[in-house]
Amino acid sequence: MAGDAYELEVERQDATIILSVRGRVETASAQRLLNDISANLTNGAQKVVLDLSKVDYFDSGGGAVLIALRQRLEQRHATLEISGSTPAIDGFLDLVDQDALAHPPPPTVEPQESLVDRVGGAALAFLDDLRDLAVFTGQVVLGLRDAVLHPGRIRWRETWLYMEQTGLSGVPIVALISFLMGLITAFQAAVQLRQFGADIYIANLVGLSIVRELGPLMTAIIAAGRSGAAFAAEIGTMKVSEEVDAMRTMGFDETRFLVTPKVVALVLMLPCLTIISDLVGILGGLFVAVFGLDLPAIVYLRQTRIALSIWDVGSGIIKSVVFALLIAGVGCLRGFQASIGAESVGRTTTSAIVAGIFLIIVSDALFTVVFHYW
Repeated sequence: MAGDAYELEVERQDATIILSVRGRVETASAQRLLNDISANLTNGAQKVVLDLSKVDYFDSGGGAVLIALRQRLEQRHATLEISGSTPAIDGFLDLVDQDALAHPPPPTVEPQESLVDRVGGAALAFLDDLRDLAVFTGQVVLGLRDAVLHPGRIRWRETWLYMEQTGLSGVPIVALISFLMGLITAFQAAVQLRQFGADIYIANLVGLSIVRELGPLMTAIIAAGRSGAAFAAEIGTMKVSEEVDAMRTMGFDETRFLVTPKVVALVLMLPCLTIISDLVGILGGLFVAVFGLDLPAIVYLRQTRIALSIWDVGSGIIKSVVFALLIAGVGCLRGFQASIGAESVGRTTTSAIVAGIFLIIVSDALFTVVFHYW
């Protein structure tokens, strides 16, 4: 049989087939050569002798032909013998582990961890996290103490930048969410209060719920999704690119340079955002009272002023300060815990958001209990 680059001669001797290849055995004609050889294999053949003594050129395509031919013959319970091989062909075939290709090792099954191992690993990871949290909290406290005692040491240029990012840029989304929360709360309250002719007390319910709980809580959750994630991603990227290690090598205090400006900016801005959230939330309730319940705006505002006290507003601001410390601290801590690769940065950013929201809810519950009995 003739091809463009090779010639194949076939000779049969009982149960043995002798195949003589002449010319070039290369990648371009490898599949065609394999098909020609397979077409000349009979079911009764027990041995195939492949004569390569007249081959002028042999490349990786020829090696693939030999490997595929050996596998097909093994399926037919026949053997392959190569004769007339040159040192160049032998050297090329020695580079390939044909037995490993023909008989790949079975896939390894990793042993499953027992329940005790998983619980123990989770407990150790939790303890490591607590240790990192304690060390980082101490560093942040020391950094804030130096910032209070020596305000000139604060990197105010970066602090103003973070104040703009966490405060001014967050006003639209905080205002929108707060207005909708006031709107929803007023609508839900109107369904019940109108049955008793107590529409005016919608102002009490909306004002107290927004100022005490919903305003600080929703603002903190938004800040955790925006600022906490941004802090974690920024520091995480610096950690992955070894900028943090470079700062440590040069003797810079990473807490003062990276953490303190972020914490100070969020502590100053989150109470301001909370006040805006309170005002806009009350405005949402006013919108429902005026256009849905036909209450005069002056009556609604007067009832809101009667229902609220300075302590109600102050308790929300106190919460917002604590929430800001938690959000900024957790975001920076998760950023420092990033290891290698973009996947690690994404994982730490997600962890910062989840941990921040969890701590916000827990601390808000503690504040609620304390303020109730205080």
